[in-house]
Amino acid sequence: MNTLLTRSSTNTTSPKVTVVKLGGSLLDVAGLTERLLAAVSDVDIPIVIVGGGSAADLVRQWKHQGLVENSEAHRLAIAAMSFNALHLVESDRRLVLVKSKDAALEASLAGQLPLLDTSSALLVEQVLSVQYPSLPESWEVTSDSIAAWFASAWNGDLRLLKSVPSGSSPQDHVDVWFEQASKALQQLTWINLRTLPLEVTRLPLPMAHPEDRYVPAEHCK
Repeated sequence: MNTLLTRSSTNTTSPKVTVVKLGGSLLDVAGLTERLLAAVSDVDIPIVIVGGGSAADLVRQWKHQGLVENSEAHRLAIAAMSFNALHLVESDRRLVLVKSKDAALEASLAGQLPLLDTSSALLVEQVLSVQYPSLPESWEVTSDSIAAWFASAWNGDLRLLKSVPSGSSPQDHVDVWFEQASKALQQLTWINLRTLPLEVTRLPLPMAHPEDRYVPAEHCK
């Protein structure tokens, strides 16, 4: 059992949510669950959003070939995120698939690490969280911006688990809509999950892109 999640049950204040975006390019990392648990060991309620990875790359290929329209491709890419989350849950009993913040809280108190069914949760939360604009159906919106949107809607912090260090230009590794999606965040942390010990960097907000700058979506996984 994750001692972090057990500890949160004794917290006398309202537990704080931290949305943790796990890059799809990290799904091949050996000992992934152990690294993931280490990356959230100091937060109250972690909610993991898994990137689309190679499944989203396939959707992107279909889009480039003209097989799907932009809006359909966007929805399929989000479905790929849920697919990857389900795959991880099926491979480790310490992980559990959830569709809401309340379900994530219950899972955390039970000692499990909640992974979000992003496709299902987004349909509901974009209706309930009317103070935040709906996400555009565009390739400029990748899982990084989706995670930032959830963190903002849930008044939480955001951790980006990446395959690379943040470096001097972390904006090179997030999509161009991330600046908009992260405006309401209180805290943003970047963790290079491929290094041991984990390389943790607290980033300033907002994270701005230079004007007229294009970041290919494949750089944001």
